[in-house]
Amino acid sequence: MSTPSIQNNLLIGIWKLISATAIYADGTVTPEVYGTHPVGYITYTSDGHMMVMFSRSDRSPLSQEVRSPLTPQMQSLPVEELAQAFTTFNAYAGTYTLSGNTVTHQIKIASIPNRVGTTLVRTFTLNESRLTLVTPPVLSDGVEAVFELLWERIIARGVRCR
Repeated sequence: MSTPSIQNNLLIGIWKLISATAIYADGTVTPEVYGTHPVGYITYTSDGHMMVMFSRSDRSPLSQEVRSPLTPQMQSLPVEELAQAFTTFNAYAGTYTLSGNTVTHQIKIASIPNRVGTTLVRTFTLNESRLTLVTPPVLSDGVEAVFELLWERIIARGVRCR
């Protein structure tokens, strides 16, 4: 695998999440696995860094005003609320390498602590200003599935596209 270079790296830029779809081994498709209008961004830099965050758009607000996760208010929230907030949001950052139509994310920080120090492999396709990232098959509720995330470019190499 190679470190991305600015000359031939079409992933460089900021991409906005359009959809997240689960495709199960039995052919079943869940087109809105992260809700009807998921919210998210993925960024790839020319020096090989990346970050991604996305969430459901229909997340419930917390029952109290919390300005920081480091405040006592956060610790006083019901466990169910915290669990709901955690399971409707995903984020990680690190470095990445490219090999053909495969991008490998080396995770340095993540909302799911077990991901730190791991790699996540995605195949990708580019179609004009759209990027599709597809996971390898994973077990989801005991059934094998791949997840397909569709992104739209909003900034390329520091230049706004819209």
